[in-house]
Amino acid sequence: MDKFIGFFRNVTILLFTGALIWSYAFMASQVNYRFDPAGDALGTANKNTYFFGAMAIFLLANVVCYYFTRVLKKIDTTEDGKGIRNRSLKKDLITWIKGFAGVLNLFFSLILVFLGLMNMSADYNIKTLGFYVYLGPILILGWFFYLAVILGKRRN
Repeated sequence: MDKFIGFFRNVTILLFTGALIWSYAFMASQVNYRFDPAGDALGTANKNTYFFGAMAIFLLANVVCYYFTRVLKKIDTTEDGKGIRNRSLKKDLITWIKGFAGVLNLFFSLILVFLGLMNMSADYNIKTLGFYVYLGPILILGWFFYLAVILGKRRN
C-alpha cells in the first residue's frame, strides 16, 4: 500500500504541474476566479498572480505534509507501544499523510482544470462543470474517513 500511495502522490504532482501549465497557457491576462450561479465572473486576478498563488498553495500543502512525515519517522516505536509509539500505527499514519498530500494535489488539479475551462470559453456552463468542484471535497472527506478507520483499528 505504501508503494501505491507514493506512486499516487508522484502522479498527482505531475498532474498538478500539467494542469497549472495548461490552464496558464490558455488564459487571458485577467483570470476569472469567482463565478455566480449563472456562470458570470465576479472576481478577477492577474494571470501571474494566479500562477504564483497556485504554486504557493501547492508548495505549502506539500511542505507541511512532508514535514509531518519527517517528524513521524523520527519517533521511536516498538511493536507493543501505546499510541503513536506503536510501529504499525506510525506506519499507517505516514502512509495516510503521504496519501493526503496526493489527495490535496488531485483536488488542486481539479480546481485548476475547472478554472481553466471556465476562463477559456464561454461555452462551458458552471452547472455542468460543478462536479469538478464537488469531487475534491468528497475525496478529502473519504480520506478522513480512512483516517478514522486507521485510528479505530485494534493494535497489539
